[in-house]
Amino acid sequence: MTRASTWSNADGLVVGFGRNTPELSGALTETENGIGGIKTASVKFDWTNLNAAAAIKYNIPAGSRVLDVRLVVNTGFTSTGTNTVAVGDATTAGGFITTTAATTATMATADAVINCDGVYVFATTDTTATEVKVYAAATDLLVASAQTDWTAGSATLHVTFI
Repeated sequence: MTRASTWSNADGLVVGFGRNTPELSGALTETENGIGGIKTASVKFDWTNLNAAAAIKYNIPAGSRVLDVRLVVNTGFTSTGTNTVAVGDATTAGGFITTTAATTATMATADAVINCDGVYVFATTDTTATEVKVYAAATDLLVASAQTDWTAGSATLHVTFI
């Protein structure tokens, strides 16, 4: 966890004050608390983050229930190939958003919203019945692309959880 500001006393004790926010990876990050314990975390990233070897991460605290995950395109994505993005965790890469939903074509337009379509949010037999993914232990949500030829674009990952 990080604090907005810290100070050290004469004994060398570092004391943090200000807003305490989780550490996130991505170009710009922000977490907001909502009503009734519902939290929405937002992680902004761009095409250079997708071309990197590491996935874009957001750490979900232990005991959390993920209610919704979506990608909102800020600037349309382009690439030299047919690229895809998946949002999930270490167990299921496309558990929230699959590579079928997040493609170069669906992410090419600014303000496009890529909604959940993965197995973590829809029942396997009834794809209209929403599910809630529960994490007993702290877990990283990952935004990843297997391709490294993205040439432009930026988006924001929004994660709503209790």
